[in-house]
Amino acid sequence: NPHSDIDLLFLVPVSADKIPPGSKEAIESILYVLWDIGFQVGHAVRSIAECIAEATLDQQSKTAMMDTRLVAGDEKLYNDYRTLFEKECIQKKQKEFLELRRQDQRTRHNRYWKTPYLQEPNVKESCGGLRDYHNIMWVSQVKRGITDLKDLVMEKSLTPTAYREISDAYDFLHRVRNELHYETGKENDILTLRLQGIVATTFNYPQKSILRRTEAFMRDYYTHTRHLWQHTTSLMEIYQIEEEQAAASGLRSFLSFRKSKIEEFDGFTARDGRIYAIANDVFTSDPNRMMRLFQHCQVRTLKLSPPMRKLVKEHLDLVDKDFRYDKRNRDTFQAILERKGDVARTLRLMHRVGFLGKFLPEFDAMDCLVQHEFFHRYTADEHTLRCIDQLDALLVDEAPRSEFYRRLLLDVSDPYALYLAVIMHDTGRAENVREHIDG
Repeated sequence: NPHSDIDLLFLVPVSADKIPPGSKEAIESILYVLWDIGFQVGHAVRSIAECIAEATLDQQSKTAMMDTRLVAGDEKLYNDYRTLFEKECIQKKQKEFLELRRQDQRTRHNRYWKTPYLQEPNVKESCGGLRDYHNIMWVSQVKRGITDLKDLVMEKSLTPTAYREISDAYDFLHRVRNELHYETGKENDILTLRLQGIVATTFNYPQKSILRRTEAFMRDYYTHTRHLWQHTTSLMEIYQIEEEQAAASGLRSFLSFRKSKIEEFDGFTARDGRIYAIANDVFTSDPNRMMRLFQHCQVRTLKLSPPMRKLVKEHLDLVDKDFRYDKRNRDTFQAILERKGDVARTLRLMHRVGFLGKFLPEFDAMDCLVQHEFFHRYTADEHTLRCIDQLDALLVDEAPRSEFYRRLLLDVSDPYALYLAVIMHDTGRAENVREHIDG
């Protein structure tokens, strides 16, 4: 990006403090030229052994070295460095590296409220930002030895659609980041409210008013970052499941841990807190199972496994008018909403795979819908789900300030009506209705 810094590694055959004066002068002359041009340059002069030592001590240095490319110079020296780096820093430290990458991702996501739908997102660091792409590339390089996510399509860890969505999101975010740098004249990754309209105009969004242009642009932005966030977290989960299964099959695991309990029900199986399909025709043989799937997740406190999320997305066309009007599905959905204090998590599972919007078209109209006003910090769909988060939380909130509202919720005789009202309370926004009472 225009104002990002440049990291240069000057790889030398001897330790940095023993290079001859002529080599030092050559390095300095290169740096002076780049500085005079105006580039911010981070640089290091190291031997292969010094690179390995630095990568062992510092994770940021290790990930930077994973992305090195030969610009000019001794190709054999560079290849020797890559070979030794792969052996000492990747193969021997794989488990440690993967856990640190997971920890880094969790910390970063928590810092940005675990959502890509912030009103003023960080294009690089927020959930679904460029760093999520970088992170999954580093992890995939270690787990699979790949440098192109297209290889994951060949091994069926990614669908062609998911790969295209990741690639489109990555390109879109780079365009946005470039424009932020050009507009501010410096390295700036915060997409502020002021800059959103400027970027939307630069990107030639056709809406006549600046507000409508901004909303259309940000809806695209949130759609791309959601794709990147969901697909990269799914891949991270797939890799983690592989590690758990490998550990469970080992002798030490067999001696140290009880065998995982596997439960089968209604065409599904539960394993390690995740739900799987027993057969790929689980929905085509009984479309109503798709609604019951989420009820099972709610009652048994299960997550959708990555294969299950993929299977649901592949069969969303089954959620048609007949499905929506089927009394059995309506009754199941009502039962889900009647579990007072335990609704938001299940609705989020539905929303992640696109089911909630297919079943409730009014909610689908709020998907990634931007609301530029004081009371809405998130998109309309995320705002709604956070309202339900708060409603659920009331039942376990013992703070004195919440006692009155907790009693009100406990006294509600029809939780279905209450939760449905909260789900639908902002649906008028999709019709450009600005006040709840009008919607």
